[in-house]
Amino acid sequence: MKKLLTVLPLALLAACASQPPGSPTDAGADALSVADASGWQALRAKYMDCVQRKANDNLSAKGQSRDVADLALSACQPELDAMHNAFRSYLDAQMSSSHGKSSARQAAARVTTDTREKARSYLVRYVERERYLARQN
Repeated sequence: MKKLLTVLPLALLAACASQPPGSPTDAGADALSVADASGWQALRAKYMDCVQRKANDNLSAKGQSRDVADLALSACQPELDAMHNAFRSYLDAQMSSSHGKSSARQAAARVTTDTREKARSYLVRYVERERYLARQN
């Protein structure tokens, strides 16, 4: 697990190191980079909203909380794919070497996996809590 936790910071460090020395950076490029970064993050937020909405739609369904969470994750796969593609494009734009681009692919895959697993973990607890509250009323 420790090894996996070091992959993302190393990939981001590689992103910084892959810039050619002395490459010009102006305010316009920096603003574009911030806009790209916020774009994939907005897509991540959209994905998290989608999975919660889909889980809400299936709260009354029979089955375990994990099944409800898995249905929500499956229903929102296009949103997760869009976030993955946006993050990968953002990182690719920061890389100049083939090694850096390889690191970008690995980092994008890791962020996508982490996002899906965090959403699953959250949804299972969320569904359990909402079902408990519904039984109390």
